[in-house]
Amino acid sequence: MNDTARVLLTAAVLSAAVVAMLAWRLVRLEIDEAERLIGELRLMQWAGVLLAAVGAVPIGLAVATAAPLAHLDIALGAIFVGIAGFVMQRDPREGLLVACTALLAHALLDIAHRPGWLAADLAPRWYTVGCAVHNVLLAALCFLIRRR
Repeated sequence: MNDTARVLLTAAVLSAAVVAMLAWRLVRLEIDEAERLIGELRLMQWAGVLLAAVGAVPIGLAVATAAPLAHLDIALGAIFVGIAGFVMQRDPREGLLVACTALLAHALLDIAHRPGWLAADLAPRWYTVGCAVHNVLLAALCFLIRRR
C-alpha cells in the first residue's frame, strides 16, 4: 500500500467515523428536542462538506490523467460540488435527503468506471470500489437520521 492509499483510507475512515458518531448521538435524542434539530443541521453540514470532497476528487484525478472521458468526470464532479452547496442552503431534513440521494448517485458513478462507461483508467479499482462503499455508508447514515 503506497502513501496515497494510506492517506485516502485514513480520510475515509475518519470522515465515516465522524458522521457515524453524529448519527449515533442523534438516534438517542427525542425527535421533538431542539438539540435534535441542531444535530441534524450539523450532520447535514458534514454531509455537504463530504459530498463536495467526493465530488472534487474525480476532478483532480481527471486533470492528473489523460483519460479519454476525463472531461465528463470533471463536469460530473463540478455538478456534485454544486449540489453540496445546495445541500448547505436547505433545512436539515431536506438537506439530508438531497445529500443521501447525491451520495448514492456518486456511488453509482464510481461503479460506472469499472465496466468502462466512464474513464476506467481514471483511478485504481480499489479506489472506485472503496469510494462507492464509503458513499453508500454515508448515504445510509443520512437517510437513517432523516427517517427517524
